[in-house]
Amino acid sequence: MTKLLIRLFIRNPEDTKSSGARYAYGRLAGAAGLCANLLLFLAKLLAGLLSSSMAIVADAFNNLSDAGSSIVTLVGFKLSSAPPDKEHPFGHGRMEYLTAMAVAVMIMLAGLELAKSSVEKILHPAETDFSLLSVGILAAAIVVKLWMAAFFRGIGRRIDSEALLAAGADSRNDVICTGVVLLSSLVGLATGWEIDGWVGTAVALFVLWSGFSVLKDTVSPLLGQAPEPAMVEGIRDAVLAHDGVVGVHDLMVHNYGPGRCVISLHAEVPAHEDMLRSHDLIDRIEKEIAGKYNAMVCIHIDPVETDDPKVEELRGFVGDILRGMDPGLSLHDFRVVFGQTHTNLIFDLVVPFGYKDADGLCGEIQHRVWERDPNLFVVATVEHSYT
Repeated sequence: MTKLLIRLFIRNPEDTKSSGARYAYGRLAGAAGLCANLLLFLAKLLAGLLSSSMAIVADAFNNLSDAGSSIVTLVGFKLSSAPPDKEHPFGHGRMEYLTAMAVAVMIMLAGLELAKSSVEKILHPAETDFSLLSVGILAAAIVVKLWMAAFFRGIGRRIDSEALLAAGADSRNDVICTGVVLLSSLVGLATGWEIDGWVGTAVALFVLWSGFSVLKDTVSPLLGQAPEPAMVEGIRDAVLAHDGVVGVHDLMVHNYGPGRCVISLHAEVPAHEDMLRSHDLIDRIEKEIAGKYNAMVCIHIDPVETDDPKVEELRGFVGDILRGMDPGLSLHDFRVVFGQTHTNLIFDLVVPFGYKDADGLCGEIQHRVWERDPNLFVVATVEHSYT
C-alpha cells in the first residue's frame, strides 16, 4: 500500500532531499494520517457510545488528537518548504521540529483529558455493555494503526523527518493502547468485571508518556544536539581521503532542519605546499561534501609543519603526555616557536565534556614537559569537541 501511494502521489520518488520533495512526502503522509484517524475516531466513538465504555471513548479521542496532529504535520511541511528569505537566510526547515513539538503537546493534552474522564469513571462507575461490534471495530483499528505506524516510519526514514517518525511512534503506541482496550472488552464480555475506568486510566498514562517522549526527542535538535557519529566519521573520511590534507579538526555541523545543515571544519595542509594549490583542493572538497550531505560547507585552511623532524618529535612527545594522562585528551594546530632562551609549544587542547579538572590541566601538562626540558613552555587553548 505504501509503495502504491508513493507511486500515485509522488512525482519523483528518488528525490528525498529537496524542499519540494520533502513537502510532497509530508503532504502525502499528513493527508493519509488525517483521513485514517478521522475514520478511526468516528468508528471508535460509535462503538464507545453504544457500549458505554469510557476506555473506548478515550481511545477514540486519542485518534481525534492524532487527526489534529496530521493537520499540524501538513501545515508544518508547507511552512518548512518555504525558500530562504532576508529574515531566515538558512531557510525554514526547523519548522518540522516545531511541528513535531506541537504534535507532542496535543498528545499530552489529550492524555490529560482522557485521564480525567477515566478517573471519574472509577469514582462513579457505570455499567458497560460491550458488544461483538465494539470488539470487531477495535480489532480493525489495530490493523489500520499497524499499517499507519509502518507507513509513517517508512516515509520518515526516507526523508529523515522527526515529525513523521514521531507520528509513526504515536501510531505504534496507539496499537498498544487499542490492544489494551480490546483486552478489557473481552474480559468484560467473559467475566462482567467493571475494569473500564482502570483501563482508560492506563491508556491515558501511556498517551502522556508517549507525548513526553516525542517532546523530548524534538527539543534536542532545537537546542543544538551533536550530529550523528556516522555523519561525523563520513565527513572526516571524505576530507582525509584527499592527498594534501593531513588532519581535520574543529568540525561543526549546524542543523537548520532535516536535510538543511551548515558544515564547517579546519583542514590541516602541509605548510610547504603551494597555497593556491591547497586552496583549489579545499574548494573541490567543499563541493564534494556539499553534494554528499546537501549542505553549505565552509573549510578553513590550517598550514602545519610536516617536514621538520624536531617539530614532529615535540608533537609526539606532547601527544604521549596527553595519552598518559587521559586517552580522551587530544591536540591539534601544533606549532613550535623556537627562541634564544626558551621554546613555546603552541596548540589547541581538546578535552571531553565534563572533564573534572580542566582548569588545572595545562599546569599538569607544563609540569610533565618541564621534567624533560625546563626551556619548553606550553601555550595551550582548552576547548571541547563539537561532534
